[in-house]
Amino acid sequence: MWSEEAPLLHKSKTAYYDILKVSPSATQSQIKTAYYKQSFIYHPDKNLGSEEATQHFAKISEAYAVLGNIIETPRIFKLDRCGF
Repeated sequence: MWSEEAPLLHKSKTAYYDILKVSPSATQSQIKTAYYKQSFIYHPDKNLGSEEATQHFAKISEAYAVLGNIIETPRIFKLDRCGF
């Protein structure tokens, strides 16, 4: 599924919270808001030519992919078992 060109950062959940600048007790809504705020700042289109911004945006995206799916994952598995 993941290519060698884009390996996961394999951070701990605590590191993901740090990347998004939220506490581990943050709600899904707070995580989503933090993701949008960080994405707006570091998006490659807003920082043309900045490799640092591009790398940080990748970290932000990965953190949200992990933390933003904490509640959704059980729902996906439940649907899969039902044959949907």
